Amino acid sequence: MTPSLTKPVPLTPTEAFLRACRYEGRHLAALRSTWILLSVVTVLSLLTGLTVILDLDGPEAVQASTAADAITWTPLATQVPALCFFMLVLGTGPVSNDLVTGAARTTWLAVNGRGTAYAAKCAVGVSIGCSVAAASVIIGALSYATALSLTGSAQPPWIAVLPAAARFIVWMGCWALWCTATVSLLRSRVLPVILLLLWPLIAERLVGALLGHLPGLDGIGNWLPFAVGRAMLTDASAYTGDDQSFTQTLIGSHLPTPTATTLFCLYTAAITAAGLASYSRRDPNSS
Repeated sequence: MTPSLTKPVPLTPTEAFLRACRYEGRHLAALRSTWILLSVVTVLSLLTGLTVILDLDGPEAVQASTAADAITWTPLATQVPALCFFMLVLGTGPVSNDLVTGAARTTWLAVNGRGTAYAAKCAVGVSIGCSVAAASVIIGALSYATALSLTGSAQPPWIAVLPAAARFIVWMGCWALWCTATVSLLRSRVLPVILLLLWPLIAERLVGALLGHLPGLDGIGNWLPFAVGRAMLTDASAYTGDDQSFTQTLIGSHLPTPTATTLFCLYTAAITAAGLASYSRRDPNSS
């Protein structure tokens, strides 16, 4: 007697996408390195309170800009939030894992092809980036406030810190997309990490300085992606006097924060789209 076979039910695009997202989430959760990195981030967030103790000059209230810089992982001092360096592994891992295995393992789960797989990787990456950033902000702010209370210092106006914290969370979601897209474009495990480390810190400023000598490109450095990203993270108008001038130099862009936020998100959308095109070009369904 021949057993009856159940006719397979085709997945809708939404079902395929959600299935791929579940796979990506479970894959990252199963990695020991994920939990090690998250533990390190938690410890460093708790240590944020030590920074205020070292920087206190007296019992006067800490400025909102100082508190914001501390809980958003000092983007001024390190040119990008220091949290980015820890999130590089989580951001580049899903696609670099495909390079090791030679095929997109999510594709057969997604059914609809590499496009759906790439979208799932991006969605999970953004979720993790924003969630880790939000948790870090909360832990860091609590640590910071506790340290101020223990030293008898006045609290900063925390309401004024919220916009910077919100932009930081969005920035970390964008950073996850930059990581995924860069690996897709370069199709390498090592080169994207090197590029994402060196370009924001050194290379972009050098490129901006060189391009600025060309006719019609004066001030182009203000519009480069990570100069715009720094202007998004740090509102120079919150500083006064010499501090404002010094801050503006560190940022490297004179764009106002709302404009910088919009432009950085557009840059992120553009490189994400380029990563999708590169990731999907070997997909049989795309021909």
